[in-house]
Amino acid sequence: MGVNEMENSDVRESVPAASGKQSVRKLRWKWGLGIFLVGIGAIFFQWFRLAPDRTYQVFAVYFGIRNIVVGLLVWWLLISGVAWKMRFQGLLGAVLIFVLFFSLLRVESFEGDMVPRFQFRFLPSTEQRAAEYFEQIKSSAPSAINEIKKQTLEVSPGDWPAYRGVDRDGIVRNQKVRTDWDAHSPKLLWRHPVGAGWSSFCVVGDRAFTQEQRGEQEAVVCYDVLTGEQIWIYTDQVRFAETLGGVGPRATPTFHEGFLYTVGGSGILHCFEAVSGIEVWTQDLLKKEGLENLQWGMSGSPLIWENLVIVNQGIQKKGSASGNQTAIAFNSGTGEMVWVSGKHKSSYSSPQLSVINGQPQLLIFHSKGLEGFAPEEGKSLWFFPWTNHAGVNAAQPIVVGTSSIFLGAGYGSGSARITVKQTAERGADFEVIPDWQSKSLKLKFNSAVVRDGFVYGLDEGVLTCLDLKTGKRAWKRGRYGYGQMILVEDQLLILAEDGRVELVKADPKSHMQVASFQAIEGQTWNHPALAGGKLFVRNSEEAACYDLSSASR
Repeated sequence: MGVNEMENSDVRESVPAASGKQSVRKLRWKWGLGIFLVGIGAIFFQWFRLAPDRTYQVFAVYFGIRNIVVGLLVWWLLISGVAWKMRFQGLLGAVLIFVLFFSLLRVESFEGDMVPRFQFRFLPSTEQRAAEYFEQIKSSAPSAINEIKKQTLEVSPGDWPAYRGVDRDGIVRNQKVRTDWDAHSPKLLWRHPVGAGWSSFCVVGDRAFTQEQRGEQEAVVCYDVLTGEQIWIYTDQVRFAETLGGVGPRATPTFHEGFLYTVGGSGILHCFEAVSGIEVWTQDLLKKEGLENLQWGMSGSPLIWENLVIVNQGIQKKGSASGNQTAIAFNSGTGEMVWVSGKHKSSYSSPQLSVINGQPQLLIFHSKGLEGFAPEEGKSLWFFPWTNHAGVNAAQPIVVGTSSIFLGAGYGSGSARITVKQTAERGADFEVIPDWQSKSLKLKFNSAVVRDGFVYGLDEGVLTCLDLKTGKRAWKRGRYGYGQMILVEDQLLILAEDGRVELVKADPKSHMQVASFQAIEGQTWNHPALAGGKLFVRNSEEAACYDLSSASR
C-alpha cells in the first residue's frame, strides 16, 4: 500500500470518529411499549378480579389509565433517549391534544357506574333546552288559583302518594296494566321537558307532584295528570350541583291529608297546601342544626307518621364537638321540632315505617347500617352494621313477614337478611340475628322488590333473582343499567337507565321478557310511578305519562 493510500485510509477512518460525536439519539421505544403493555395488563387483571362489581371495575380503569399516563410521562422525559428539544415538543403536543379535546367536548353527566357521558360544547345543555320550554309556559293566573283553592284532594286506592308507593316497597296495589305492548303500544298522554333532578312523581287524584332544578331555582311543581300542564310551582333561590351525581333535588314529594311535604337537595323542608301550592311552613335542615350537606345531596323523602314528619339529617361539620344526628322529626302541622335522634352519619335511603313484631318501628338505613327507632320519641331500639368504604346506603330495606328484614348496598357490600327479636326477659330490648349474607344484589341506589319468597333487584345494573330463604341466587340476566323497578302483580316493571321501560316476569325459574318500549330519552335514575293505570316517568331532561290500563286499548 502506497503512502497516499495509507493517508486516505487514515482520513476515512477518522471521519466516523469525528461524526460519532454528533450521532442521532435512538428512541428507547421498548421501555415505553413495556410500560403501556404492563399497564393494559394490569387493567384487565383488575377488571376480571373485581367482576361483577361494575363500579369498582370502572374505578380500576380510571386508576389504570392514570398509572399508564404517569408511567409514559416519566419514560418520555427521563428514559426515552430522544433529544430534550423533542421531549418538550412531545409534552407540549400531548397537552395541546388534551386542551383541544376538552375545548370541543364537555362532561354532560356520569352514568351510574361512573362512566362519563360527553357532549359537544357547541350543543345546548339539557338545562338550556329545558329553559326554552319554561319560557313558553306560565304559572296559573290568580283567578285560576282561586278556583284551585276550592278543590279538595284525597288519596284513593290506586294513587301513588309517596316515594315507591304507599308503603315504600315498590309494590303496585289495586291496579292492573296491559302487557300486550307489541300489539298495542302504551298510549302517550303527554311528554315535555322538565328541570334537572332525580325526584320521582307523587300522584294523587288528577295531580302529579315532583321536584326540579330550573336554573338557579329549586322548584316544587304540580302537573295535571291528563295533560301534563303545569298547575302551580314554588321555587327557592338555591341550587345543588355535584360532579358525579349531577344537578337538582333528589327526594320525592310526600302527600298526606291534603298537604305536600318536600325536601330539597340542599336540605330545605317544606309543607304546602297540595291543591294550591301555598306554603304552610318551612325548615332549613342544615342551617337549623349547623350541619353540612351530604356529598351527593339530601336524598331522603319525608315520612309521615301520625302527626310527625320525619326526615334524615345532614352531617356534622369537620371539627365539630357534637356527634352526628341520624333523623329529626317535626310536627306535621306546625313545623315545630319534636325530637332528634341517632348518632350515625346519614346516608341516602329514605326513612321507612314498618311493623316489627307487631310494633310500629322507624327504619333508617344510614351510613353505618340499618337501625330501628321508636317513631313517637326517636329512641334507638336496635342496630345492624352494614356499610362500605363510601358509607353509601341508598336502597330501601324490605320487611319480610313479621320480624325479618332484607337489605342491600353497593360498593362491594351485597345483601343480607336479618331477624329482629324482642328479648322477653329484658322487656323492650331487641336482638338482631343475621340469617344470611350474600355478595349478590349489590343495590347501589336501586331498590328491590319481593314476591313469593324471592327478591328481585338490579345487581350493579344486572337483573338478579335471590332466594329469600337461603340467600342463594336463582338467576342473573338482563342489563338495565342503574334504573329502577316496581312490581305489578307478577310482572317487574323496569325503568332502565337509558329510558327504556321493560316488563319482565317475576319468576324465580328464569328471566323472561314480556314487553318493552322506549319511554323517554337520556340518563334515567328516577323511580317510576304508577297511578290509576298511568305510568309516570322522568329524568333530568324530560317527563312523560303513558296509559297502561286495559281501558286504553
